Amino acid sequence: MTSPATPAPAGGRAVRARASMYRGKTGQWAFILHRVTGFLVFMFILLHIVDVATLNDPHVYEQIHQLYGNIFLRLFEVGLLFALLYHALNGLRVIMIDFFPGAVRNERALFQAMLGLSVLLTIVGGYYIVKPFFVGVH
Repeated sequence: MTSPATPAPAGGRAVRARASMYRGKTGQWAFILHRVTGFLVFMFILLHIVDVATLNDPHVYEQIHQLYGNIFLRLFEVGLLFALLYHALNGLRVIMIDFFPGAVRNERALFQAMLGLSVLLTIVGGYYIVKPFFVGVH
């Protein structure tokens, strides 16, 4: 499907209308990931509230915490750690861009640094989250 051409300006050539306003630049990806990680953090908070509510029944509490010792849920925790770190650091990046107008020129570098720091800290934290499965203590 082709997009319609807009009328040519006087003495100029016709310009194609953009099919989409989304161009996939750094700011757009940061925005999308910020919303997704925010939703994941919100879902974790809801899960945590339910978890804390089970304190009234020790049997249910123990069953739930045995599930948390599962390797798959530990890997989920590593993903949650990344979501928390990304969301927090991207929030700081947005604050920097809002309060320091010159930071807009370095938006891509700030995003890359923030993403790199998020990944690095996730690797370090993830090591300690899954370490018990590799040393035989869980």
